[in-house]
Amino acid sequence: MVRVVDGCAAEIAVWVSMLLTVFTPRGRPSRLIRGTLRAYASVIVAFAGRLPRRLREPLLDLNAPLTIFTVSAIWLGLGRAGFALLDGTPLREAEWVLLPLLTVAIAVYLLRFMDAYGRRERLVARLAGSVCKPRDADGLLAAFLRTGTRDHLDTLFSEWTGWMTEVEASHVAHPTLTFRRPSGELDWLKAAVTVLDVAALTEALAPSWAPAHTRALLDSGTRCLQRLAEELCIRLPPITVSLQGREERNFSDTVRLAYEAGLVAERDPHAAWQVFQQLRTGYAPHAYAIESRLHYESADDG
Repeated sequence: MVRVVDGCAAEIAVWVSMLLTVFTPRGRPSRLIRGTLRAYASVIVAFAGRLPRRLREPLLDLNAPLTIFTVSAIWLGLGRAGFALLDGTPLREAEWVLLPLLTVAIAVYLLRFMDAYGRRERLVARLAGSVCKPRDADGLLAAFLRTGTRDHLDTLFSEWTGWMTEVEASHVAHPTLTFRRPSGELDWLKAAVTVLDVAALTEALAPSWAPAHTRALLDSGTRCLQRLAEELCIRLPPITVSLQGREERNFSDTVRLAYEAGLVAERDPHAAWQVFQQLRTGYAPHAYAIESRLHYESADDG
């Protein structure tokens, strides 16, 4: 009788864990996936920080696949063990139905994982291919002002508003995505900051002219990056000025470039600087803190 109870408990535990992981009710991952990822990441990330880049990147790339493989192995192993305890009972016959279903559920999880990763990277790749220096928000804004229209800029902001919302939901529900390395030279966090900087500059310099999705992008982007930082247990002190990624850029040069490209001034440079920093301190420090935690260094490092 005890063996039967233990076997049933094992099967229930497997299926509850699988359902919580694959379908993520309330947008939260299961304890198993969180615990497994934390166990691998705490060791791999700490050790990788001591290695040169050419060795660090392949090692860091193992976080997500190792977590998924381990969780899948636990489900299948515990599932088989549970049915072994049910040997000699009618419940044992369910093994031939439930274990294949469990394998299908694992495959569904892998497909959803890769689909979410692909959606994250596709828009980043489009941004990387759109301008010569995609990390330069000033140049990107000037390029849109010179060659496009306000509607074109609004389309960019609309696409990235959806991207921010989707990344927040998918990366909180499936935290292994946060540890999946970028597929190109431009990583997704720098891309997010670049587009958010364009929106923040537009709002700071010409709030009346700013496209309709400007505030929506800033709100969704700030919420996304703060939430992902919180998921990584990153806590930042109050920040009044954010220069991460803009250390060599004078704000007066930014203002002049935007005005030369055709933007009509609505605020003086000092007031625009204050608004820009008020907006930027909500997202940029969190993005760069995540980059630092995940070792997203430049290609010439190490």
